[in-house]
Amino acid sequence: MKHATVSAIALLTVVRMAAADVTVRVADATSLKGQGINRLVGHGLVVGLNGTGDGDDYAVTMRALAQTLGNLAAPINALEELKDTRNVALVLLDAIVPENGAREGDRVDVHVSAIGSAKSLAGGRLVVTPLVYADPHVTKVFAFASGPLEIAGASTPTVGLINRGGTIHEDVLMGFTAFGRELPFRNSWIQSDEQYVTLVLDEHHAGWGLAVAIAEAINAELSLAADVERVAMALDPKNVVALVPTFQRGDPASWIRDIEELSVLMPAEEARVTVDRTTGTIAVSGDARISPVIVSQKGMTVIVRTPAADEPRIEQRSFVAVGTDKQVDANVSDLLQALNQLQVPIDDRIAILMQIQKAGKLHAKLVHRE
Repeated sequence: MKHATVSAIALLTVVRMAAADVTVRVADATSLKGQGINRLVGHGLVVGLNGTGDGDDYAVTMRALAQTLGNLAAPINALEELKDTRNVALVLLDAIVPENGAREGDRVDVHVSAIGSAKSLAGGRLVVTPLVYADPHVTKVFAFASGPLEIAGASTPTVGLINRGGTIHEDVLMGFTAFGRELPFRNSWIQSDEQYVTLVLDEHHAGWGLAVAIAEAINAELSLAADVERVAMALDPKNVVALVPTFQRGDPASWIRDIEELSVLMPAEEARVTVDRTTGTIAVSGDARISPVIVSQKGMTVIVRTPAADEPRIEQRSFVAVGTDKQVDANVSDLLQALNQLQVPIDDRIAILMQIQKAGKLHAKLVHRE
């Protein structure tokens, strides 16, 4: 049996196997244009605090409290009447409506954050407060928030949550279809008086390969039912537009369901190595390979070679040798496995990958996330 020795070695044999075909549902790689979170905001008063509120020297809170009491038929003639009030805090409210919308009566969580001089919101209760869209041009009230707070943690006593504390007052509906004239795309296939849905590929799936594959799958499966030659088209790496047939305009839900349930064969994935020093992680996707190269890092030598010795074994001495059993380049995963067995620190692993990239031997995109 052959094995390498020289002062700290990990010699690794990798058996290459054909990658299995991977399919993905359209719904799992895309979202519908118009489908997304909607944020409702507001500002209100938290009362019932145990002396940890803003205090009477915070005039904004005192004015808001005076206005609230006035609305409750308990008018305040002068802010001096609220002297020594320390059980009230002015807060900002933030609620997220689910991506598929909400109907009147639905409940949503409300996040609460103090904006004054309050020391803690513990034990407080939010006075009924209207919530509106985070858009100054939309003034309609869409929900009301109220209820007791749950503090996020001892280290952040001025931030809390009201579980299901927001009640939807007006339906928040999503528009998933649009006429061709309303779309931001210009293409001779898109007709101004036809209706379409736009499938938006998520960040991790966006690319021409999958966008075209989705359009082709829709055309293959649904063009006959729609009685047209083309149902969908990939307009860019992130957007696929699909026609809503005339007979489905009144009830597009089942048509959208049919599109989202289609399975698509994933195209070859981009070779990418993503490193994050903050979290201490290295993620590898696609067929990320390394050509033969030698790198020295802090007294350790990394040797990537092909082919490998017959039945090599892993030893710990002083360099890392990575090889394969065929005349193909080594995979990045092979190298990371060898470095992991030697317990090489994450910063050194990243430095080695960077040196291999600079040498032109890393056949993948190296992405840094700090």
